Amino acid sequence: MKNSTNNLLKISISLSGVILVVVIWSLFSGSLNPLILPSPVEVGRAVLELARSGELGKNFLITFRRTLVGFAIAFFFGISIALLMKKNLFFRQVFKPLVTFIQTTPPVVWLVLSIIWFGLAQELTPVFIIFIVVFPIVLINFLEGLESFDTELIQMAKVFGSKRKRILFHILLPGMSPLIISSARVGLAFAWKSTVLAEFLGSSSGIGFMLSTANNLLDTSQVFAWALILILAMLGLEYLVIDPVRGRVNRWIKCAES
Repeated sequence: MKNSTNNLLKISISLSGVILVVVIWSLFSGSLNPLILPSPVEVGRAVLELARSGELGKNFLITFRRTLVGFAIAFFFGISIALLMKKNLFFRQVFKPLVTFIQTTPPVVWLVLSIIWFGLAQELTPVFIIFIVVFPIVLINFLEGLESFDTELIQMAKVFGSKRKRILFHILLPGMSPLIISSARVGLAFAWKSTVLAEFLGSSSGIGFMLSTANNLLDTSQVFAWALILILAMLGLEYLVIDPVRGRVNRWIKCAES
């Protein structure tokens, strides 16, 4: 009951913020040229037109697919290499400068290189950019969490004769789950942005490409429409997927600790 009340309160506060933004937006758009700032009504019409034409669904699915593929690859390698770096000093020394090099190189440089390597408007270009941006973020975030993980609990469990299965499900996984979810949350946000950037400059499909097309045609309403779709998609992922998963994991951790 208490959780339901808290959730309703959060939703109410969020809706209040959205209403405030729409009101301010309407006030400013009324005194400016639609080419500079279209009204919420005009943007709403643009969204409906995109939905009716089929462009919204088609390009959203393309962007979503690329994001998931790139993120999955980056997430897998990020966590795997973080575990290797934590466990072995040799791997730490090998991968640390490489990760630093990847992270400090601007994404636009990687985008130009990916177009040269894989070609313009190829599927590999956005997937590569997602990987190159998300991989170091997941790795560093997860590695920092591993460094703060209390390994003495595992040693104590072994001393008291706990089996590997019990250590895995009652100590290791409950302790690692918050790190995995945190890495996934941050990584997904950057993956989504990276996909749109790659599509904007180096693709012939997806939301980023549609944004680029609308920008070239000076169709500001459609630019705002695609931006709104991107924001709503990220909010939906946050509130409808990540938050419920985090809640279930937290309940599972409490059950494992009891």
